[in-house]
Amino acid sequence: MLQKAKISHRGFTLIEVIAVLIIIAVIAVVAVSRSVDYSAEVYSGADALKAHLRYAQIMAMNSNPSSGAAVWGISGTVSSYWLFQGTNPAAAATYIRLPEDETFLNSDRTINLTAKKIKLADNFTIYFDNRGIPYSAYTSKTVNTPLAVALTINIQPLDAATPSVAITITPQTGYIP
Repeated sequence: MLQKAKISHRGFTLIEVIAVLIIIAVIAVVAVSRSVDYSAEVYSGADALKAHLRYAQIMAMNSNPSSGAAVWGISGTVSSYWLFQGTNPAAAATYIRLPEDETFLNSDRTINLTAKKIKLADNFTIYFDNRGIPYSAYTSKTVNTPLAVALTINIQPLDAATPSVAITITPQTGYIP
């Protein structure tokens, strides 16, 4: 007489285990995507401003000091910044277009920080002469104020949820780490 093997109905099938794992994975992806740190805008905005500061310094170093237009700089407000040539950063006629994505350029050649979802903590103006030396004020070759201490520019997100990034310009050399 043949005995029938008892089949145990306890436990889970392979399909049930896979289905539960897929559901857990979907829930984990949704949870992680909602908790992503949006500080990437702050870091990319800081990197762009560093590049633009270096660009201003290079343009000043490549200019002819005898032409009178050897001073270049960047000036910024809370919501925008711009490249200028000469000693008057407020004159729109001196604004030079920065190499930037058209999405972030205003019609007056300024960089729109609100479109980048960032802001500056304070207004700033930095000048560079034909030797690349940074100045906090520059009126003429004889009347100017070299940076006495390092200039720190803080980039912040529009919301205060993520930390700010500091950009430092070193006196005398204009080094931007």
